[in-house]
Parts: sequence; C-alpha cells; structure tokens
Amino acid sequence: MAKATTLNPLYNRSAHLFRNCEEGPRELDKKERDTIALLESEIQALEDGGASLKRSLFRGFSVSSPLGVASGPAYGSKFLGLYTRLGYGFVTQKTVRDRIWEGNPVPNVLYLKGGDFESGFVTSDAPTLMMTNSFGMTSIDPGEWERDLASFSRTHEEPLIISGVATKAATRSENIEQYVKLGVVSERIGANAYEINVSCPNEMEGHSGELQDDLGFLSEVLLELKDTLTIPILIKIGHREDLSRLALSVGKILDGIGGFVAINTKPAVVRKDDGSYAYGEGRPRAGINMKPLAPFAKDALRQLVRIRKQSGYDFRIFNVGGILTPEDVAERLEMGADAVESAGAAMTDPYLGLETKKYLLEKASGR
Repeated sequence: MAKATTLNPLYNRSAHLFRNCEEGPRELDKKERDTIALLESEIQALEDGGASLKRSLFRGFSVSSPLGVASGPAYGSKFLGLYTRLGYGFVTQKTVRDRIWEGNPVPNVLYLKGGDFESGFVTSDAPTLMMTNSFGMTSIDPGEWERDLASFSRTHEEPLIISGVATKAATRSENIEQYVKLGVVSERIGANAYEINVSCPNEMEGHSGELQDDLGFLSEVLLELKDTLTIPILIKIGHREDLSRLALSVGKILDGIGGFVAINTKPAVVRKDDGSYAYGEGRPRAGINMKPLAPFAKDALRQLVRIRKQSGYDFRIFNVGGILTPEDVAERLEMGADAVESAGAAMTDPYLGLETKKYLLEKASGR
C-alpha cells in the first residue's frame, strides 16, 4: 500500500525566492530527524547486504538512486545540500539566467483543493497533494550563483544539473549566445549536466510562447551546445498530445549525449474561493504540478519511450510530474524512464527521497 505523503513544506512560501535562497530550508524537527536517522540505518543495512541502486546515466553521471530533485524546489547550495542528505541521487538547480531577475512577487507557491485544467483550479489554505507555482524564473546575481554552485559541486558526490534559460534579447542569435554562455559556465563550475528550459512561457523578439515549439530555434541552440560542451545536455519540455516531431528532431541531435526532462508544469487558471485570480489580475494562469500532472507526465513518458525504441536514438528520459510516493517512482522506472524527478513532493515531503531509496533497495534485494 502506498504511504500517505507527508506535507510539511521545506520552502518558506511566504517569502520571495531571494530570501529563501539566502536563508535556506527550514530546520527539521526532532521527529523528522529521528525518522530520517531510522531510514538511513535501514538503507545502510540493505546496502551492506549487497543491494544497490547505483547506475550510470551518462559518462561522468552516476547516481546512487534513480530519484532526483527537479528544477523548482532547489535554489542554491543550502537547499541542494539538504536534498542530498534526504536520499536523492541527483539534484537540479532551479533555472538560472545570465543576469539578476526578480521574477514575480509573492505569492509564488500555493496549494489547491480542486479543479481541472479546463475550468481552472481553486486554492487551499491547507497543504494538499495539488500545488501551483508562479516564480517567473527568478534568478539571483550570476556571480553569486556561480560561486555558490561551484562550492557545492566541489563538496558533494551527487551529480548536479544546472537549468538555464535565456532572457529576451534583440535577436535570436543573442538568445542562443545566452544559452551557450550558461552552459559553458555550468560546465566550468562543475555541473554534471546542463538543462535548457524551453517549456516555460518566454518571450523573445519575433517569438512568443514556449520555445520547444520552435524547432528551428531549438535545433540551433542544441547544435551550438553540442559543439561547445562536453557534459550531457538535457531539454526540459512540456506536455503535448504528439511529441513525435520534437522528440525525433531533438533525439537525433542528442543521440548518445543527452536527453529529455519531461514534463514541466502545465498551465491553468488559478482562483481563490471568491473567484478572484489567486496571483492577482496580471497573473490569471500558473503552472500546476503534483497530483494533477501525473497523467500528462505518464503520457509524455510513454510517447518518448516509444519514439526512442522506434527511432533507435540513444537519449535518456528523466520523468517528472505527479511523483508523490516510492511506488510512483517504481512505476515510472518500469514504464521506461531512466531516472525520475520530484518537484512538489520534494518541496513538501522530507521523507520521499529516503523512503524511495529504501523501497527500491528492498525490491532489488527481493524483499
């Protein structure tokens, strides 16, 4: 039987991301520390008995658990470091830019109590298994995140993925330069992979909407990155009913050197009980994650697995969306994911990483 997800946020939802980055996650209480210590001892016993989850996803990218943290709940070494202690096999730095970017004002993270993607969702004051976020891809000063992440990569064994996004510029070539610059910096400071986020609504000159739908632009970015970087290249995509053209185009370029992170949050209207927009009149829609995202994440995974098999391209699939329990992780791996990522549950459930590691080790040992 699947466990009931613990809902005790590690992220301070009342504060801006800049403040969260500076202060780090909340302190774990005694009950949490005791539970974590017990899980760690149980995991150690399983590993001492010969069970192992170690796998190589890319050259230079080996993990102790196939569950990692997605771009979203982890900004800066204080959050990243906590997640490595909570049993995650790899961590992703939330999307960075080549400039400071304040993004959207608070609130940035809200719980939901009901709704759907057609009619919209309604917010909840109490924690639930449905969440929405609207950060605006905030980024602290580049000098600060470079120093912070370089320090993290030197002191931690767990692989680090850095997610980058371009900011509107006068020309497409300038935007490509931004993506490449962020990739070069990521590699230089020790990242094990570079993720480009092309599935959040960004506006560029001559282009509006999600950049994953502009295959010409995307191919230019990826080919330039392929010629420049030696670390794996990942592309963060959103759900589409048909991912064939995108997956074949990108899969050909990233054959043997990269892969997909699927999927990003899915946008919907978010309202309060009184019918007003939860994030204010200027932000009627926001990304929805956790439980409502699960069927779309599974659909994307099925499509990518099928396309990989039919095309013969050797790309990796990192599946994210609606990962709430260890059983969810096992299911996605059985469906063909090479690795799984959590965002919303990682932010709210301090036990998910370790419980998943224990669960998968027990399965590996035949228990």
